[in-house]
Amino acid sequence: MTILSRPARLSLVIGAILLLTGLFVTGPLAARAKDLAVTVEQLQHLRITLDEVRSANSEAVAVLPATAIPPPNGRHAISAPFAGTVAHSDVLVGQHIKKGQALVTIASRDVLEAMSRLKQSEAELQAAEAVADRYRYLADRNITARNRAEETAAQASKARAVVDQHRRLSTINSIKVNDDGSYTLFAPSDGRVVEARVTPGASLEAMAPAVVFDNTQELWLEAQVPASLIGRINVGDAIVAGKVEGGRVVSIGGALDQMTRSAMMLVSLPMGSGLVSGQMVTLTVLHEAPSNAVSVPRSAVSVIGGEPVVFVRTSDGFAPTPVKVRGRSTELATIEGDLKPGQQVASSGLAQLEKMQAGE
Repeated sequence: MTILSRPARLSLVIGAILLLTGLFVTGPLAARAKDLAVTVEQLQHLRITLDEVRSANSEAVAVLPATAIPPPNGRHAISAPFAGTVAHSDVLVGQHIKKGQALVTIASRDVLEAMSRLKQSEAELQAAEAVADRYRYLADRNITARNRAEETAAQASKARAVVDQHRRLSTINSIKVNDDGSYTLFAPSDGRVVEARVTPGASLEAMAPAVVFDNTQELWLEAQVPASLIGRINVGDAIVAGKVEGGRVVSIGGALDQMTRSAMMLVSLPMGSGLVSGQMVTLTVLHEAPSNAVSVPRSAVSVIGGEPVVFVRTSDGFAPTPVKVRGRSTELATIEGDLKPGQQVASSGLAQLEKMQAGE
């Protein structure tokens, strides 16, 4: 049995350490440290496209599906105050309407009864006022008791209140009562029709909405925010919805819905967004990014050995560079790492570069 000297044993230990270190660096870390030589011909053959690294002013906090809706006070319903049957319609869904425009004519027995009660109450008021005037005249000349004059004046006031009630009922929604027992609904303001239940022959119950319209072109977004993101989103945060920029968070619920386990968020959009009410979009919530953050296409970030990496273009190929991903939108990724604005990174063909990295 050979006994090694102390220097020999030390050399053996160091060799073993170096051997183990060599084994470790053959893993993902070594792969990332190794530059890839890629010629221009290979670049074209592998269909690798390049994009520029840019300074990042913002980073994505959340990406959520959303629905375009009218503002809470931007949608109005024109109701039919009396039950009846649609006799004639002058409106179509999607049509732009003007204030005062006739929309629909409804034949109604109820409106005839209401007008009859109005006429009757007006006649009763006229009689009550005549009696009150007579007794007031007599009371002023001490011919009759003052309390009798006050009683007749009270009866006239009661009849006047009944007339006012019938008049208000017959003018709900500024309807026009026609001689044939029908009435017509008019547009209270300019707008665009989004719903119309006014097919000729259709029946409408009293106070049922006949026409629904939007009086503004402004649109909001409605989204459901999961519990994990509620604390990260604040009122006033910037929003991008597809190609629409300039949105802002208007409100976000503080309590979770029992069914969806999420809170509702409302977002205002600038005028002329080009969206349509009911349209589904994807919105991105943005926060201000730190000064050292940059942005690259979302597709430029690869994962090697469980860590995010981008392939930075060099003079003769690519250098795999580890990065920290701060946020992802539908198109961009905000990252931190050994990158500078103006450098180029591979944004497609990453699968081929990863195979080359692995020596395949």
